[in-house]
Order: sequence, then structure tokens, then C-alpha cells
Amino acid sequence: MPKTTAVQQQTARIEELIRKLEASADPGSLETARELVESLMALYGAGLDRLTEIVAAKGEAGLEILDELGRDELVGNLLAANGLHPLDLETRVRRALEKLRPRLRSQGSIELLGTDGGVIRLRVRPTGSGCGSSAGSLKSAVEEAMYEAAPDLVHLAIEVIEEQSASSGFVPLEKLVGLRVASNGAVNGNGAGL
Repeated sequence: MPKTTAVQQQTARIEELIRKLEASADPGSLETARELVESLMALYGAGLDRLTEIVAAKGEAGLEILDELGRDELVGNLLAANGLHPLDLETRVRRALEKLRPRLRSQGSIELLGTDGGVIRLRVRPTGSGCGSSAGSLKSAVEEAMYEAAPDLVHLAIEVIEEQSASSGFVPLEKLVGLRVASNGAVNGNGAGL
């Protein structure tokens, strides 16, 4: 199980506080709290924008610094959330997948189907004996990596392709004995349609 980072912990705390406000605040106070948060975000976003402009103005050295800032978990997420990340969404997704693949190789494969308008489409193929938990854990790991690499994504669509494994040991009874079961429960022993 991957460890929870400080950024993930802080994000979870923010989400918890938002839910708490939504559940307990009167509509006027809730709107004021939203406006306050939006204003703070706009101020910090403007500050980050100006910061990246100043650093980028330093030429090649500045671009190297921006690249390093983009790789930092906290700063990279803040830059992405404000549309300022030095790498585009698709590049960040590809890098995250390259980093993730060796770690999850025993669980399955991951394929990038595309990124368009902030929508990331992926396909995962779990390996193993068709156990749903392996598909679930693979999907969860991919989701976590995508939201970490691309907090600015609009939608994450993960198609899970589960292949029936011949080694799972499950063979339907009908295949073993040539029986066909009709929808009414009647059984025909010769395999012909009922």
C-alpha cells in the first residue's frame, strides 16, 4: 500500500473541512466561505504565475528551475492546479505511467488511450486468476498516480479489461458435460437448443 504523502493528507483535510462547512453552515455563511477560498486561491495563483514569469525570464537556467519545480510533488501540484505547470497534461500523464508501470508489472498492464480537453482515458488489464481484488487494487493505484501527476485533470476514465484465465480452474458445468440450461431451468443433455 503506497504511503500517504503530506500533500495527500493536507488535501484530504481540506476536503473534510469543505464537507463540514457544507453540512453545517447556513447558506449565507457557506457562500462567504466559498468566496473567501476562491479569493485566496486567486491570490496564490497570481503569485505563482508571477513567480514562474520571473524564473522563466532567466533563460535556460530559469527553465531548468521550472522543470525541477514541476517535478516537486507539492509545487508541481500547485502549478498544475493553477494551469502553470511547465509540462502539458499528456506529458505528465505519460511520465507518471512510465514511473508506475515497473511497480505494477506483476498486477497488470496500463495503456494510455488518450488525453483530450483535460480528460484522461486509460485501459488497464489485470493479470492473475481473474480476482476482482487485483483489478480493484490496480485501478486504485492508477487513479492515485493520475490524480497526483495531474490534479488539473477534468475527468479520469479507466477501462478495466478482465480476461478469463484458463488457469483459474473455473469451467462452466455446461462445457464439461455438454448440457444446456434453458431460461426456465430445463436441461437438455445433448447440447441442442431447447
